[in-house]
Amino acid sequence: MQTVLIVGANGKVSIEATKIFLENSSFNVDLFLRNAHRIPDYASNRITVFEGDAKNVEDLEKALDQVDIVFASLSGSLDREAQAIIDAMNKKNVKRLIFVAAPGIYDELPDKFNTFNKEQFGEKLTKYRKAADLIEASDLDYTIIRPAWLTFKNESDYEITQKGDTFKGTEVSRRSVANLAVRIAKQPELYSRQNIGVNKPNTDGDKPAWFN
Repeated sequence: MQTVLIVGANGKVSIEATKIFLENSSFNVDLFLRNAHRIPDYASNRITVFEGDAKNVEDLEKALDQVDIVFASLSGSLDREAQAIIDAMNKKNVKRLIFVAAPGIYDELPDKFNTFNKEQFGEKLTKYRKAADLIEASDLDYTIIRPAWLTFKNESDYEITQKGDTFKGTEVSRRSVANLAVRIAKQPELYSRQNIGVNKPNTDGDKPAWFN
């Protein structure tokens, strides 16, 4: 039985991914987060919880035993977290990484949406871009996911754009991103060493329709 390690396990995308892994796969699911009491009660014997700091290589190494795939959905110091994940995975010889970044790190959004996105993310985009650069420069078998603005809609409806293409749409559900991550975990060759944008079709605009 394969094992996925979810780094940033208390995040909303990670919680969706955990549920889908438990419902629609045979994976063991290891959860890595700073405070274990923050995770829901999944009532599953396939869950193992590790407490630690995603910027700390030693903490991550302790969680990587017997792990086949890492899914990371984090925020904050994403560049430092990415480097720690790369270092820990290399030390433990774990190769497959699915990593959630952000839209707009390459100015790939349509002009007005790109301006809006920069205004909202601010300096964080620089860290997200650096994180993606670090992962692409590594020897890991990665997939970088750049999701559009995230919604809580209970749907799985998305399309993919490649790095270098103009991004489509302005929003996508967290469940869609989680479903994509589980698909990749089940088929590790899917989007191997690719950097992809993810959006809900037909949501083009200057900003997400729900944003006030």
